[in-house]
Amino acid sequence: MIRIGNMLIDPNDISSIHQEIKTPSDPRLRGFVIIQIVYKSGVVKNLQLQETGVQSYEEFIDLFMQEKAKVEDSRVLRLMAAVKSMNNG
Repeated sequence: MIRIGNMLIDPNDISSIHQEIKTPSDPRLRGFVIIQIVYKSGVVKNLQLQETGVQSYEEFIDLFMQEKAKVEDSRVLRLMAAVKSMNNG
């Protein structure tokens, strides 16, 4: 799980992330930027930027990619440590 703004997300469960701007046909949300997260299970979550705690879609994507890279680096380091300990034992 990684934290992005106000959210906890498991990057392994996400299929894709999209940006959507509500059209004038929906007067309550006109001009609002929506972040659409599509999970591998088929669940689609639509979130307004205010709900996520970030200022822009680009910031959300940047934070997501940075946090995902940290998790991946940590996983690789643990794997390397495990292989090294097996070689020493």
